[in-house]
Amino acid sequence: MEMTDSSVIPKVFLSFSMMHKPLVDQFRHQATESCCGLVFRDYSIKEPVQGVWKIYAERLIRESNVTICLIGEDTWRSEPVNWEIRKSAALGKRVLAVYLESNIERLPTAIREVGAKPLPWDLEKIVDDLYDERRSVS
Repeated sequence: MEMTDSSVIPKVFLSFSMMHKPLVDQFRHQATESCCGLVFRDYSIKEPVQGVWKIYAERLIRESNVTICLIGEDTWRSEPVNWEIRKSAALGKRVLAVYLESNIERLPTAIREVGAKPLPWDLEKIVDDLYDERRSVS
């Protein structure tokens, strides 16, 4: 499925632990270069923002219409990830969760709170979920 009309390209905020940045970068690359045709506007914070990160993150979340939480082994410990997920839900943004690794045992508390069921790192499934549910994205 390839979405090229800019009016349907979701504005995606990526929430992740900086500890998993290499996997996140791999996800970004695969998402834009894959045969699945996943195309999105990435509104994630790509570098750590000191001090005022919540203000910056909230602005990016507001500009997005979906948040994808990329979950690695220790993501559950990340207070910024939990804050971003809760803020996304409070702003009425749809939240998706994707496992970066197959052996994840613990989820961020906020993922459970918003009722997001994590998907495996399978771009076809992610694309289907992202675009099939597009009507529910604010």
